[in-house]
Amino acid sequence: MTTYYNIVYNGNLELEQGKTEVENAYKEDYWAILPIERMAIKANPSPNTRQNSDDSENTPFQKAEEKATKAIQKHSMFMGGKEYNPQIDEAFLLLGKARYFDQRFIPAKDAFSFILNHYPESSTINEAKIWLEKTNLRLEYYDMAIENLISLIQTSELSPLEQYEASATLAQAYIFEDEKRLAIPPLRMAIEATPSDEKKGRLLFIKGQLYSLLGEKDSARVSFDEVIALNRKSPRRYKIHSELEKLRLGDLENTAWAETEMAFQEMADQRENRPFLDYIYYDNAIFRLAKDSVGLAIEKFNESLRQDAEDKYLKSRSYFNLGEIYFDKASYETAGKYYDSTLTNLAQGTLEYIQIKRKRDNLEDVIKFEIIAEENDSILNLVEASEKERIKVFTAYIDELKEEEKSVFAEETGTKLVNSRFGAQKSRIGGKAPNTTNFYFYNIVEAEKGEIVFRKIWGDIELRDSWRTKPVKRAGLENDNEEIFREETESKPEYDPQTYIAKIPTDENIIDSISDERNFANYQLGILYKEKFGRYDLAISKLNSLLENGPEERLILPSKYYLYKIYEEMGDDAMASRWKAEILNQHPDSRYASILRNPEAYRNAADNPQNIYNALYKDYKSGNYQHVLNEIDTYVKVFVGNSILPKLELLKARVLAKLEGVKAYTEALNYVALTYPQSKEGKYAQEQYNELKRTSFASEFDMQTGPDTEYMLVFDFDKSSIKDSKREEVKSNLSVAIQNEKGLDLSLSEEIYNQNQTLVTINGLKSKLGAQGLVNKLIKNAIIDENFTYFVISKKNYKIAQINKTLDEYLAKNK
Repeated sequence: MTTYYNIVYNGNLELEQGKTEVENAYKEDYWAILPIERMAIKANPSPNTRQNSDDSENTPFQKAEEKATKAIQKHSMFMGGKEYNPQIDEAFLLLGKARYFDQRFIPAKDAFSFILNHYPESSTINEAKIWLEKTNLRLEYYDMAIENLISLIQTSELSPLEQYEASATLAQAYIFEDEKRLAIPPLRMAIEATPSDEKKGRLLFIKGQLYSLLGEKDSARVSFDEVIALNRKSPRRYKIHSELEKLRLGDLENTAWAETEMAFQEMADQRENRPFLDYIYYDNAIFRLAKDSVGLAIEKFNESLRQDAEDKYLKSRSYFNLGEIYFDKASYETAGKYYDSTLTNLAQGTLEYIQIKRKRDNLEDVIKFEIIAEENDSILNLVEASEKERIKVFTAYIDELKEEEKSVFAEETGTKLVNSRFGAQKSRIGGKAPNTTNFYFYNIVEAEKGEIVFRKIWGDIELRDSWRTKPVKRAGLENDNEEIFREETESKPEYDPQTYIAKIPTDENIIDSISDERNFANYQLGILYKEKFGRYDLAISKLNSLLENGPEERLILPSKYYLYKIYEEMGDDAMASRWKAEILNQHPDSRYASILRNPEAYRNAADNPQNIYNALYKDYKSGNYQHVLNEIDTYVKVFVGNSILPKLELLKARVLAKLEGVKAYTEALNYVALTYPQSKEGKYAQEQYNELKRTSFASEFDMQTGPDTEYMLVFDFDKSSIKDSKREEVKSNLSVAIQNEKGLDLSLSEEIYNQNQTLVTINGLKSKLGAQGLVNKLIKNAIIDENFTYFVISKKNYKIAQINKTLDEYLAKNK
């Protein structure tokens, strides 16, 4: 048995080594309740089979399993369903634990169950029961684990270590079931029986987290204080996070500034806390943000990011908060970059990722319209400015340009001097011999240039010794550089204010267009801030700015209505009533007035935007293309800023495809994609546009015929001369006639060519001659009038004519 104990002993050593490695490799997530057992569960664990079968790369757990298996194989006396070696249970316990930590939970469960079934009197029976329930937890049999652990704790005499394991496992089961309050009593029992201060610190911290989530701040503080009191007996990470959690428990807005800042500073200054500076700086930034010290908060967020934290979620929170700060400052481009960094540190597919991604996408429109509004506002301010004010503005701008160019000029001059003095020496190190034809004085042009530069710097120097040391003859290098710079820049038009003043628009039509564009951008921004971001303050500012700047008539009423809705949602009844009264008094016959008078009726009314779209889509499917096109042109003016617009515009693109062909369809898709890039319709339009660009459509008619060419007999009905009722009558007669044509597989179809022409086609003809013969027969039988306009065309050419709307071109070629 000595050999047996050596094998099991060595196996337990491997097990402990593996456990230590697993615990050290585990990355804590302090944004959630810490797990009692530090073990990272694989994304797709295999509960039954070993992943790595390469013996050369066996993990400590696999080695421990091998030791346990060896002990069982060599020393087991299992005969007739009974084990005669009472010590073999320890090998099975080791086997189960090794499989458990190797995350093969079903084989682990088999090992623990074997002990329960075959060694009921074993000294390890309670330990086996506890580990069986730990395994059930990993297999997500929470109810079973809870029931069995409660029974074990209440009915068995457990050693302190067994009491700790059982109580801690029960607490974890309740946490998995989101029963926080029920988890606290067994957690207390585990803390009392804990075998080490390291585990005690962890359990106390978890207890504090539970109380905090339950809203019991005083109890949470007591738990965190107990962790802090352990000091160096417990790992430093629990102490630091307990101190931070205590600070978070306070009402940050009402917390004393000096006292709290001092606490953060003391934590940051301690050498032992350096590994946790990312968390300390982040929490300090949140505190400063709560105190409305935005500039100081930015400093701490950046300091936290500079620590290069391993906690990606912590990074994401710092980036997100910085994005929110710059968004509030209306620095949308900067905010967008911070949101991008946020997304790179979040797991894709999570709700938080999706929400921030949506906000980032919406920001594209905000950035676009803010740039338009800002630029156009600047132009209009210059239009209204006096000549003196304009000169002042552009002079300041020119001064900035000069300073910038001056610094660049100086840098370039310095670089050239360095290169001219030291370039030759550098080029010879490990290089080829210099080409003698490149010698400076052999190049006449370069020599003359050098002489001019020399005279500018040194003046006319007398040819004599020590000429460089004669002060009266040497001009100051700095002053001469200034003079060279002035000579270079004096003649530049970009340094003349009149260059810019001349570009200020004076044409009233252009000025009105710029103003309209600015106002429309402000309108779109007002809608975006309200609908996409819930920023009512910014929405109100933009819509009020719009109304104060002489907007187009089409924007006035929607802006007032949105202001009414914003104040209503804010609970500002006085302002909501003001805008409601203004709409009812100044626009009593408008659609918005009808909505305000009877909002319930509007939801089901025919003039609800969604109902209108549904009706138009039915008309489109019925082929009433021109009616749909006319209605859409009307409603896009009525529904300015409404979310139904992208749908209407995409429907319009489809109508244009039917009436005007692929070119008009492509242009319409491009318009939808560019105008509504963040909507579903805009993204779909972009995909279709890209697909059309990749597709090659034939535009030239193919006049070559072959034995397999299919033909169509086409009757052209002009709406201006033939009534719809007459067309339907002819269609009905043609349908009967082709059914009587035995042996021919003919079919009848109708397609709108444009808003004035409808084409009725007989398909399936094999030759032009056969098509003409069919026409003669139809005329003879009085199915059609001989004056009807008709023509014969190959199926291929008909498709080309329909796609490109070039039927007239085809008919002209075939007269």
